[in-house]
Amino acid sequence: MVIGNKLSDMKNNDGLRCERKFLVSDLSVDELEDVILHHPAMFTPIFSERYVNNIYFDSLEFMSYRQSIEGLDQRKKIRIRWYGDLSGPIKTPVLETKKKWGTVGKKEIYPLSNFEFEDFFSEAATLDLIKKVSLTENLKKDLYFLEAKLINRYNRKYFLSANGCYRITLDFNIHFYPVRPFPPAFFKNTICEPYSVLELKYNHINDNEASKITSHLPFRLTKSSKYVSGVYKLYFFSS
Repeated sequence: MVIGNKLSDMKNNDGLRCERKFLVSDLSVDELEDVILHHPAMFTPIFSERYVNNIYFDSLEFMSYRQSIEGLDQRKKIRIRWYGDLSGPIKTPVLETKKKWGTVGKKEIYPLSNFEFEDFFSEAATLDLIKKVSLTENLKKDLYFLEAKLINRYNRKYFLSANGCYRITLDFNIHFYPVRPFPPAFFKNTICEPYSVLELKYNHINDNEASKITSHLPFRLTKSSKYVSGVYKLYFFSS
């Protein structure tokens, strides 16, 4: 997959942000929320809790998955995302690309048309949906070699620091669904994770102060992504 210029060539571009992830399995969602709300940075809830749904794309050889587990500095993920119900009429879905250079990343978003998503997965219908969107040539090339690999879904809560520079998302009730080899009702073949994921997100210009935020979070940093966890358990764990 084409990732593009190195980070050093993109320092002046808009949209660069950092993410620090924490995987927590020994605290409930209420306990995690209590830690966030008592943080010295004075985080408060923003938005409403909602479901996040994703269809992830990867190459036949799981190149994106392998880039992540090998710890490569330059990585890229492509997915379709929407909020709310997992199936039925899907409104305001988007195609997202996430490029990362170490801990710094950039997201590009392409709005898609509304569609219907029932209890089976149709890759042909999904690709037809993407073909209607105006994309960059590099992204078109990427998509030509990719196929849908994984669907995931989770609850998300949002919090913002008092100075408005740092955002925390709290993801829980995380489910993974395989899209290959196209079972008739893939919702029956699901894995539910016993952990929650807390992510600290901020503009890269605020990275120097981020350690002050994380020092008050009693959790261990992790590089593992939901996509990597889902692919491993659905495709490789029993092999």
